Amino acid sequence: MSLVPTIYRSTDSGAPLLSGVPGALIALLDAVLVDGYGVGAGRKDGLGWTKGFGGVNIRAYQNSQVSGTGYFLRVDDTAARSALLRGYSSMSDLNTGEDATPSPSLKANGSMWEKSNVASGALRHWIVIGTERFFYLFVDTGGNYGTQGYAGTHGHYAGDITSMKPGDRHHFVVSYKGSDSEGSSGVGYGFKARQWSDFGNADTQTSAFVGRSMSGIPGSIRSFVSAAAATVNTTLGNQSNYPTYPYIGNGGLLYSTVDILESAMQPRGFLPGIYAPIHRRPFPELTVVSDVDGLPVGTQLLAKCVTADSFSPGFNETYTGQILIDITNAWG
Repeated sequence: MSLVPTIYRSTDSGAPLLSGVPGALIALLDAVLVDGYGVGAGRKDGLGWTKGFGGVNIRAYQNSQVSGTGYFLRVDDTAARSALLRGYSSMSDLNTGEDATPSPSLKANGSMWEKSNVASGALRHWIVIGTERFFYLFVDTGGNYGTQGYAGTHGHYAGDITSMKPGDRHHFVVSYKGSDSEGSSGVGYGFKARQWSDFGNADTQTSAFVGRSMSGIPGSIRSFVSAAAATVNTTLGNQSNYPTYPYIGNGGLLYSTVDILESAMQPRGFLPGIYAPIHRRPFPELTVVSDVDGLPVGTQLLAKCVTADSFSPGFNETYTGQILIDITNAWG
């Protein structure tokens, strides 16, 4: 469809519902990635992904073969509270493919994404922002929207990152929550920043899985995210010793790209379309920020709170940080 992002919300007219029942995430992804939803002026088309293969509560979606890698994202949504995801560079049927991401040796069942803290039809608010190559999904897993007003702080993502490697064809990633257990405090690690030198092979040191390393040798790898001035392991935009916003030096915002590294001191690229504020949660949830120094004139950034290390409630003073999402320009 486009590399300019589209925003989808559970509050849109005709938007699919999400809950802790089998197939709920598939219904959401069918709509936002492929089919679209709504009618008339309120209609939103899908992001431009395609359905490669399908079964009962299982899908394999493919991102753009023109602008992207054409990787598949297999989603097993047969469980109630969570789904299991894995990428493939190619697939011959719903259960067979090449370059499994994560590989079975890393994760036997795939990367877990949670839908709800309860196995029931209780509705959960969500936001999706993405393109034909990459998308972010934010879920109000604990059902706190009514009391807190935060439209989902547990974040996930999948698709092609902005790679530093010319001609890269295996920079497809699937985010990881930091645990293989439902309801665990290991949650939200897709947005948990570490220092560039702080890499390991533990689940709690993993933000996402990448199709292959920069070497091109077959086999998916672990990766982690970082940002400028990250000196402690905490959610992006949550470091307590960051300077106050607005910064006295420029009267405005300090920010950086969100780097994704495949080992210590070895950056692979950036998460597309987002920035990390070098302030602690500088804006109220879903504030639109304009006229940021260093970005094209007219750029608008959407402030989105994200939480790691705390399953419920959605917002946590200690564990909730913030990212800034470019909702104006094409994502690289």
